[in-house]
Amino acid sequence: SEYVMKRFVDDYGIRTATMHLEGETVARTTDGRRHVLPDGAASQYAACGGGAVRIHGGAASMVQKLLQGDNDDDVDNPDLSIELGMRVVRIEHGEDVVKISCTNTKSKEDECETKLIECRRAILAAPPKVLANTIEFDPPLPKKKMDAMLSTPTWMEDYGKVSVSFPQNWWRRRNFSAISIDQMGAVSTWWEACSGDDGDGALPTLAGFVTRNGAKTLNEKMGSNEAALHDYALDALKDLYGVDARTMGMQKDTTDVTIRGSADTDGVVISKGGITVTYKSWLEDPFTNGLDEQSTIAFPRQYGDRYLQQSVGPLFFAGTEAAHGSGHMEGAVVAAQRAAGEVMQYLS
Repeated sequence: SEYVMKRFVDDYGIRTATMHLEGETVARTTDGRRHVLPDGAASQYAACGGGAVRIHGGAASMVQKLLQGDNDDDVDNPDLSIELGMRVVRIEHGEDVVKISCTNTKSKEDECETKLIECRRAILAAPPKVLANTIEFDPPLPKKKMDAMLSTPTWMEDYGKVSVSFPQNWWRRRNFSAISIDQMGAVSTWWEACSGDDGDGALPTLAGFVTRNGAKTLNEKMGSNEAALHDYALDALKDLYGVDARTMGMQKDTTDVTIRGSADTDGVVISKGGITVTYKSWLEDPFTNGLDEQSTIAFPRQYGDRYLQQSVGPLFFAGTEAAHGSGHMEGAVVAAQRAAGEVMQYLS
């Protein structure tokens, strides 16, 4: 049903893979019972619904295609670039100039690197509430626009995601669709994020959504020991699918554990016994949910609100919240196309 997104990947020749829905579907209900549903039931329980596809290499491959521009030899366009690890803290804007001040997010506060970017126009695609809470605008944005930005819920702000990468695709071998519903665990639903075959991800991987209550459960399980998340995720999957760690490809030596990152920033990654668990919590992200006390707006705005789309001089606004609908990458592409058209008209 997301036609704009489908046309986008088709136009840019971005490879996709059909979501794996063949095989048995499993569910664990609140009474602790495990249920196995027959082949053909997966589309009724999949978070994406039936007929969905995923992008080879993840969303990063879409960005790579855009960076290549019109080049046909898979070489990045030298006129296009991405600055990673930089946080925008201030935007000065006038009739025909924009000055964007950025700081290096990896630097210590007392030795923070600052960079100034100057341009004629700028498109801001971060969530409206994040923009309003973290960037100083000079001159300030109109009050009605700021009110709309502060009162717009960020897409997925109450959720988190877990992914588990394995050395082998054990669920397909055992005729599972990988779609599952878990009313007992912190991860409410699972699906195949990539198969590990033919460029569809480096390793076979399952992914799942974590709700607000699920995030609290994971915090309690981890405590000060993030490695406990690895055990919890595997135990949940073993209970759901009725398999053991050996079937999943777990190595005998599990003494070597590596942990990097943090769940509330770029995600925590825990590797043990050849299996890697990754967890990102937007609920705990300080930029997504740590600044709500600054908003005094009682009623949330709907996505696509006209004030969210409103440009201010040389500043234009995109992001999935600025498009009508329920978020998703579809909304991001719709908003981006609108904003790009407005910039082209402004420059003409």
